[in-house]
Amino acid sequence: MALLKTDPPVRLPRAREAFHRYIGSILGLAFCGVTFQDHRGEALNPNAYRLRCRDPRTASDYGLGESVPLAGLDRAPEDPIGDSLAALLDLTIPENAKVPLFSADWIAVDGAAAGSWDYTPDLSGDFAFSYPLPPAEEQASPHTHLVSLLEIILDEVDLLENGEVVHPAAVLTESGFSPLKLRPLAQPHPLAERTENAKAAIRRQPLFSVSQTEPTIPILARHWSLLAPLIRIAKNGERTEMEGFRLRRTSDWVVPSHGHPSEVYEHLARVCNVACSFCYLFGNPDTLAIARAKKSIARDELDTRMAYYRPKERRALFSAQWELNEFLVDPRLPEVMKSLRETTDRPFFFTTNGNPLTPRIVEQLAEVKPVHFVVSTNTVDEPLRQEVMNERPSRTWTALHCLQELRKHEIPFGVSLVATPDFPLEDLTRTIETVSELDPNFIRVNEPGFTRDHPSPMDFDTDVLWGSVIEWTQSMREKTHVPIIAIPSAYEENFFYDDPLAARVIGTIPGSPAAACGLRPGDVIVGVGYLRPTTRSEVVSALMLMKGQVKLRIQRSGQSVELTLDTERLPAYPYTGPYIGKYMVPHGVVTAPSISSGDARGIAQQIEDVGSHHSWLVTSSLMLPAARAFIERSVPEHADGIDFVVATNDYLGGNIRVMDMCTVGDIHAALVRHQESTGRIPDLILVPATGFNAHGRDLVGRHWGDLERAWNIPVRLLGHTTQFVF
Repeated sequence: MALLKTDPPVRLPRAREAFHRYIGSILGLAFCGVTFQDHRGEALNPNAYRLRCRDPRTASDYGLGESVPLAGLDRAPEDPIGDSLAALLDLTIPENAKVPLFSADWIAVDGAAAGSWDYTPDLSGDFAFSYPLPPAEEQASPHTHLVSLLEIILDEVDLLENGEVVHPAAVLTESGFSPLKLRPLAQPHPLAERTENAKAAIRRQPLFSVSQTEPTIPILARHWSLLAPLIRIAKNGERTEMEGFRLRRTSDWVVPSHGHPSEVYEHLARVCNVACSFCYLFGNPDTLAIARAKKSIARDELDTRMAYYRPKERRALFSAQWELNEFLVDPRLPEVMKSLRETTDRPFFFTTNGNPLTPRIVEQLAEVKPVHFVVSTNTVDEPLRQEVMNERPSRTWTALHCLQELRKHEIPFGVSLVATPDFPLEDLTRTIETVSELDPNFIRVNEPGFTRDHPSPMDFDTDVLWGSVIEWTQSMREKTHVPIIAIPSAYEENFFYDDPLAARVIGTIPGSPAAACGLRPGDVIVGVGYLRPTTRSEVVSALMLMKGQVKLRIQRSGQSVELTLDTERLPAYPYTGPYIGKYMVPHGVVTAPSISSGDARGIAQQIEDVGSHHSWLVTSSLMLPAARAFIERSVPEHADGIDFVVATNDYLGGNIRVMDMCTVGDIHAALVRHQESTGRIPDLILVPATGFNAHGRDLVGRHWGDLERAWNIPVRLLGHTTQFVF
């Protein structure tokens, strides 16, 4: 069976065209009998909407008009329940016992309306993306159907009045005044839960798998849960229970994408063949908007995702979020890679524990280069690795010999280690000495992190252990030619050096122009050609621009040094270019990420646009020193008007400190604490974008814009904020 379909290419509608038709119908229906008010009780007159996303500047506005006529449902005139059902049926098909209900009769519970639907089955042969019916959401007070539906719709839609986002707080209907509820910010997305009925979930996709990545589908699910108690369904005259629904047309769910092949092969990584005691996935809360799988992706789902992957058009089938485990355990991997290589020349990038990398698999992957790896070796002590990673001896042998195979086929790789107490520093030293001889691109040393509910004992003092690991890492950099990166890099840069923004070199990739020019770990780059960059981010940008012979000005042990970087020097393995998977290493220079000049422009612009005199800037304890130094250096004119609000990761708990893993609820709690301690209210809240995906959603599927709806203060996402990868 071929993975790529040989049928003529499917004609694809415009991205989310059908969902916009659905939204237009619902809002057109609602606006006929609803008046909006803001939190002050003033009337609002929205005339457009947009789908919520990470950066509103990239979103399109859509005008509001009358209800969009939809075919397929025979219903009584002026029937709001029937109209909303028609809009829903245009996108989805209800199911009973996994059987789609292509035709049925329905009647409202109050007997006021009735109708029927009749649809032609979709015979495309695509995988049926099917979802269970979520439990009905409890209503705190009596609501009309349309008001409740509006509350659901507004989780994914921002309303606009003359180009400006407005936040309705209440509606006035024929039934009276009704406040619009905003789910408490400390609560996760209502569908980010793993409590689905076992019978209903058979071969269905879990709803929480798309509450982050395709929030339009949860809207439809919640709409069905709202309708279910209000209607009775009969098929051939007999009562039928609806248990779930499926998407009607797969082609409606092809969306704009970055075009990288990981949009397909990432779905191969749903299961793992080891159980590391330190794994960060253990102890995750059940409300995390990421699905857990017990088996690999189904063949027909993989085929369908391949069929709709259009890298040249930058379009792909919507993504589902599953835990990323071991990419290489799926036996279809070689076939998938060959098929993907026919459609794109972009590098494949895998993180692996190494034990699936048999000589045969490495040879097959070499045929589809470029391929980059990060191999989680952790230790070269076979019995120790078997014990800590719960791995079979034969797999351990493969994992510890795969690096030689990668080197043999000149497939570049990095090595990953976890500095958990299970792997003493003496053991990590031996491991680095051994793997360095095989010329990895880099070695990354991960500080041990854990959630509140992690099942393995993590009874160490984080600061003591992390500090000792950094000191050991710095000493090891002097003993090997391979860059050694400590993760999170912000811990070292912010707490071990006077200047947390300095363009300090971690190391250079072997075989690169940077390695040949004489750069050393600890060198601080203060000049690139005629440029005088002041942060690591600016150095990286400057190096990417430079061509030919480039003069580098270096501060080394208090002395000024000048080096010449030949950017046109032919690279040698393992250096293959400035991109290694998700990492950028221009000419082989490895530095930690830092806040960029784009962040400074974004902060200044937002403050000036709002006319703010007292802003709050959310950060983490890990980044606070860099944030303070950055504001004082880059936007000194606004420094006196900015308070730093430190958000802590209360949702995951444990010793997790990075801002990227804070939820909207964590940020809200930090803002409340700061308000209570200062007794003041800001006129602008600035939030880094690093913890939000392309849809603007956090780990539990909440949109960052909910902060503005709750606080009734302008909240701006710093869209230029550097996404930290080390």
